[in-house]
Amino acid sequence: MTFKSSRPTYAIILFALSVIFMGTTFLPLLYSLLFPNEDIERVVAALKGGTTPLDAENVVQEAKGAVGSLTRAIQVGSGYTWNRGFHLTGAHEQTNISETTYVYIAWFEKRPKPMFVSIVLYANDAGQKAYRINEVNGISVARAYAIPVLFFAVSLFLMRRKKSPVVNSH
Repeated sequence: MTFKSSRPTYAIILFALSVIFMGTTFLPLLYSLLFPNEDIERVVAALKGGTTPLDAENVVQEAKGAVGSLTRAIQVGSGYTWNRGFHLTGAHEQTNISETTYVYIAWFEKRPKPMFVSIVLYANDAGQKAYRINEVNGISVARAYAIPVLFFAVSLFLMRRKKSPVVNSH
């Protein structure tokens, strides 16, 4: 039994690819909202004036010195990567390093307008942790979400079109 669709084959393929693209873009954000990283949450709390974790003390104090305490933050993005590193000293040990990134729209005391901020947690196999806090370009955040949404919208539009009937001129 074969399935005949009135949709063009390329539209079905583009739609399937766009759904995968949307999933790879938005599922990490959804996961991070449902199961937040406790270490990054502690850094956010420290930026608001809470207790600073010892391994994040320098970056939190540097950020507070530059823009003041955090007054409000809304998470808008997340990412996770994993790398394997080799020691250049000749040792044959490998080090696995995970990098967890959360992106926030953040309001600070010394800044009148909100800004995009990324908080990155680096962790290795030995349990050592390091943090980085950076301002992020808002255009790059918007582009990261606009491209998959636009791709999905175009593929959905193409999916709604039906194949044009074949007309014989004989």
